[in-house]
Amino acid sequence: MVELVVIGHLSIDTIILPNGRKIEIPGGAGANVATSASLAGAKVGLVTKIGTDFPREWLEKLSKHVDVRGVQILPGKTLHVWMIYREDGSVEAPVEVGVAERMGEVSIPQDYLMAKIFHIAPTPLKEQLKLVNRLSERKISLDFSPTYYEDYRKEKELVKEIISKSYVIFPNEVEAKILTGHKEVKKAAEELHSWGAEIIVITRGDKGVLVYDGEFQEFPALPAKVVDPTGAGDAFAGGFLAGLVKGKRIEESVNIGLKMAKKVLERLGGWSI
Repeated sequence: MVELVVIGHLSIDTIILPNGRKIEIPGGAGANVATSASLAGAKVGLVTKIGTDFPREWLEKLSKHVDVRGVQILPGKTLHVWMIYREDGSVEAPVEVGVAERMGEVSIPQDYLMAKIFHIAPTPLKEQLKLVNRLSERKISLDFSPTYYEDYRKEKELVKEIISKSYVIFPNEVEAKILTGHKEVKKAAEELHSWGAEIIVITRGDKGVLVYDGEFQEFPALPAKVVDPTGAGDAFAGGFLAGLVKGKRIEESVNIGLKMAKKVLERLGGWSI
């Protein structure tokens, strides 16, 4: 039986380096979390939408580790993300959404509804709310993205409503401050907890992880030879959630997450497989 359901994007990512080299790899926050959780020992089902252009060999590779019955293949193009790295250090990230619209209405296999935790990867706030409401009375995990920073600032009441219905949330330090308006990370954690989420997990890059569930716990990052930071936060979330669905304590779950993040940091791309 599936223990963890991840609802989020599966994408085609094109990385263009300053020297003009082009690399095409599979990506997507949903798949990043799902593959990490799977390698960390959880039974994971992925719910998403892709187009007919998604490479079959990538889906076959994913299916060896993750239950893909929730992956809908629709006429049209898969979500495509370009990461264009310039010589001056700047990065452009244009996105073609393709068939990955209205993720709040995505079909969820009936037997997935028995899972222990449902992770909702970044998508527009109204779509996240649809999913949270559809999954009422179940344990919800929630993630955020720089793509929606302006929405987080402008739609504070909507953000509060979504977080109030969540069990665990995974903002990074910048996101925690944007969501709450607090400049100090511990104040931000307390504010987010007051909105209703039980466990606040704030990733802080090389400063490690801050957890607040009524009490603060801080964990140092593991040393890593960074090749590509893409998906490290997703990998952490996947590892952490794998720990939770297996009944691990928060401390153990954090350590699993940190190990999975290190693994992704030291390779190209956000998938853990």
